[in-house]
Amino acid sequence: MKNVARNILAALLFVPAIAGAQKYAGSYPVKPVRLIVPFPPGGTNDIVARAISDRLSKAVKQPVIVENRGGAGGVIGTKIAAGAAPDGYTLLVGNAGALSVAVSLYSSAPYKVLESFIPISLLADITIVLAIHPSLPAKSVKDLIGLAKAHPGKLNAALPGTNSIQHLLTELFKQRAGIDYVSVPYNGGGPAMIDLVTGQNHLSFINLPTIRGFLNAGKLRAIAVAGSSRSELLPETPTLEQSGLAGLTAAPWNALLTPAGTPVEVVTRLSSEVGRVMRSAEMRQLLAKQGANALSSTPEETYAFIRDETAKWAKVIKDTGIRAD
Repeated sequence: MKNVARNILAALLFVPAIAGAQKYAGSYPVKPVRLIVPFPPGGTNDIVARAISDRLSKAVKQPVIVENRGGAGGVIGTKIAAGAAPDGYTLLVGNAGALSVAVSLYSSAPYKVLESFIPISLLADITIVLAIHPSLPAKSVKDLIGLAKAHPGKLNAALPGTNSIQHLLTELFKQRAGIDYVSVPYNGGGPAMIDLVTGQNHLSFINLPTIRGFLNAGKLRAIAVAGSSRSELLPETPTLEQSGLAGLTAAPWNALLTPAGTPVEVVTRLSSEVGRVMRSAEMRQLLAKQGANALSSTPEETYAFIRDETAKWAKVIKDTGIRAD
């Protein structure tokens, strides 16, 4: 399977690039680069993208400008990036939801990720927190389940994206716990966080970097994390598995991609520069303080990872019957 992924990626890279190879050799970039974030400001994608843009700008000696194009759980911005010119001047900071979940969660997605894009590198994976508003009389997952059973359909759960891993976790948690609540969709983690903090919603599976400040300030309460182990930033908070929900684990991720057909020299340059940025101690420490792990990978490794993640979540969606339309 690895050889198949390598061969497919080689075709995506080299065949469209031959005509423009000489044009780009040694010259890229000669103007600002657009970095599309398919979510509103304030969420994890935005936090990761802005951290990268500053450092990548210095590396390539051109501005790397973040452009937020939120909507439909990341699908709108991802579609915009897929339709951009394949010249290396439009990049996408995509996430697991828009890249590996949406293609199965919707009847038809407006792009085919591994045909529409060339993956450049993984960027980060993130801790998901089950957070609740502090007005809720619950200190644990068991308490929350009991409260939801006592008041079926009365609690609101904020969804930071309708085709996100958080969406799947929200619905899986409801099924596994045998409870009912109202799922309220948002275009990203930032808007979902605002309505959770103000008490318009009661609970959310939301990324730690998005809400860390509000947890520290006591404006939100963490009762579980969705990883396979506890977060170093929340050592007292148990995992969902430790709270009695076996097998309920997930870690969303971000990746950098460019439209299919981008010249190989551009992909090689970006892969090299982004790899250096993500492996730097400065970036690792910056993201760790936010609750994210800095990652780096080759284009081939990133392609294989996205392919495998897409297959994994397709099975979950099929087995549970969860749909977004």
